[in-house]
Amino acid sequence: MDIGIDIGGTYTDGVVMQDNEVISYAKIPTGQDITVSIRQVLEQIVSGINKKKVDRLVLSTTLITNLLAQERKFPVGLILLPGPGVNPRTLRIKGKSIIIRGAIDYRGRIIETLDEQEVKKAVEQLLLEGIEYIGVACKFCQRNPLLEEEIVKIIKEDYPQIKCLASNQVHGLLNWVRRANGTVYQLMVATEYQFFIDQINKTLEQYDLTCPVFILKADGGTIPLGISAQHPLEGIFSGPTASMLGGLAAGGEDLTTVVMDIGGTTTDLGLILKGVPLQAAKGAIINTYPIPSRALAVSSLALGGDTSLNITNKKVCLGKRLGCAYCLGGPHLTITDALVYLGLSEIGDISLAKAKMESWAYQHDLVPQKLAEEALELFLDALEEKLENIFRQWEEEPAYRVWQLLSAKVDRPRTIVCIGGPAKDLGELWGEKKGWNVVIPQYASVANAIGTALAKTTLRLDFFADTQQKIYSTNIGGVHGRVTNISKLEGARDFSKHLFQEIRQKWNIIDEEVEIIYEEGFNIIRGWETAGKIFQIGLQTPPGLKGYMSKGGEI
Repeated sequence: MDIGIDIGGTYTDGVVMQDNEVISYAKIPTGQDITVSIRQVLEQIVSGINKKKVDRLVLSTTLITNLLAQERKFPVGLILLPGPGVNPRTLRIKGKSIIIRGAIDYRGRIIETLDEQEVKKAVEQLLLEGIEYIGVACKFCQRNPLLEEEIVKIIKEDYPQIKCLASNQVHGLLNWVRRANGTVYQLMVATEYQFFIDQINKTLEQYDLTCPVFILKADGGTIPLGISAQHPLEGIFSGPTASMLGGLAAGGEDLTTVVMDIGGTTTDLGLILKGVPLQAAKGAIINTYPIPSRALAVSSLALGGDTSLNITNKKVCLGKRLGCAYCLGGPHLTITDALVYLGLSEIGDISLAKAKMESWAYQHDLVPQKLAEEALELFLDALEEKLENIFRQWEEEPAYRVWQLLSAKVDRPRTIVCIGGPAKDLGELWGEKKGWNVVIPQYASVANAIGTALAKTTLRLDFFADTQQKIYSTNIGGVHGRVTNISKLEGARDFSKHLFQEIRQKWNIIDEEVEIIYEEGFNIIRGWETAGKIFQIGLQTPPGLKGYMSKGGEI
């Protein structure tokens, strides 16, 4: 059995899956303390089951996204070592940054040494500005972390009050701008994320759940809860990712469709092509700042079932979420109340929605029926406009163009899998008004939790070795070192497979097959002789779902 729990901004959903079937599920409002919400869901879904037969528990959470959106509590500074090349002041780098001397080339060779006094001067300047969280980012440090490690050592010895982090520990990606931003954001969330992990472990002890626990990643895979403390940014956007996987789980392996998850606060949009969620080729972006995490090409719109209704100049307009729907005891009329008033939904107390809608309309000399209809039309128009805009972005993704070429299709998909709490009511209306083929799967209201439960644990390793420099590096933060006795591609392949196996065991990936996605090697020529070789090998456990729902959905 697998447990999936999706902690959204409005609701927390949970399911227990066995043989790709839902055997229990729950949906509750998300509270201020999300660990309380997790406990409340567990109380409902695990009672009556044999907990020793639970194979794993997977969580998707908006925690990281929320922490970053709030720019929590403290500023973070960066000490940058860009070396020769582009002026970093022209790049999208987050945080207060100070540039110092010191450089490494693309082979991992130190071409400019550090000045210890310059390092201390940079630290003291940041301290004067009230900054006690400092990241260190050096270009090509993943090929040789020595300069970053020297700076971290200086800071820890002379400024113990400072929390510092080297970018080579965050990620091994070559793009140093993404690594620098990732370092800043990881410093922002690390403390509270560790507290979250501790609370989750205590909660699971209370419920006698001893199974492995994973966090859903932005790319659709999962990462062990304990390992995620070292890579917390992997869990960003896991909510929208859960939406895509939930739609895929309901639709089957060859599904080509838009997935629309309509929640209380937001609506998430994503695209699945021949059973594969569309990936963002350039990775995840936070508030226009690129980070090193891989991510699906998903987009969110700040509209949902709890979007409030306002009137300006006798015309209805959409506002922010102020709480739940009025028919459910909320403070203000919402899109959900409009559905209830028009008889399109049976949720809540219809008499509350009816009385409030009528008194509100008459107060502004408007007709209640027309007011509710215009509100829904406005909502659907906003979704349609957002979908048109995001489609233009999707069409620029390489994977979309490959799909068009292989399927010989020019037209966009016109099917939408609609999930989320208001999915049935708004989905049916969408299909009727906008001419889409709308599919509403079974268990649409908890589809996110289903996708979370069925997500595979995935690992990708990009291995680089330079036998002349006797170094190797990877895309995984902190995984790099010295290499000897490799002279042929076969030896490099064996070494990378051994490395992959070590990481795989730490990640608790047991049954998944391993595939080589690319491999190449070429000679380093110096003075008409071969001085060494460079090898690049990519390995991964194939991404996807453990299974698919045996029952699909229909309108």
